[in-house]
Amino acid sequence: MNENKDYYELLGIEKDSTEEEIKLAYRKLAKKYHPDVNKTDPKAKEKFIEIKEAYETLIDPIKRGIYDQPIYNPQNPDWSDLFRTSDFRTFIEIMRRIYRNSNPSYKPPPEGMYV
Repeated sequence: MNENKDYYELLGIEKDSTEEEIKLAYRKLAKKYHPDVNKTDPKAKEKFIEIKEAYETLIDPIKRGIYDQPIYNPQNPDWSDLFRTSDFRTFIEIMRRIYRNSNPSYKPPPEGMYV
């Protein structure tokens, strides 16, 4: 699929649209392009998938915030801030917590069992 799609244009809404407006636009277009309704149109499935992708991105506030950034490219995320602003002590502490008790259900056998 084309990675330079304008999700707002695809759904036919403005950039400052509310969540309710996004839902209404999605429902209208999903009903129009649903593959079960448009069995004769071979491109209906592709259009439906694009509409669904746009809806899932714009309805989630976090994804929408990322999408609305000036340079949005889902294929190439920018990790530079992660390493510039992060200290690795936090990462090491997370790894310690994960691997400290890697098998908490293991209990040693009772004393004298293997005599």
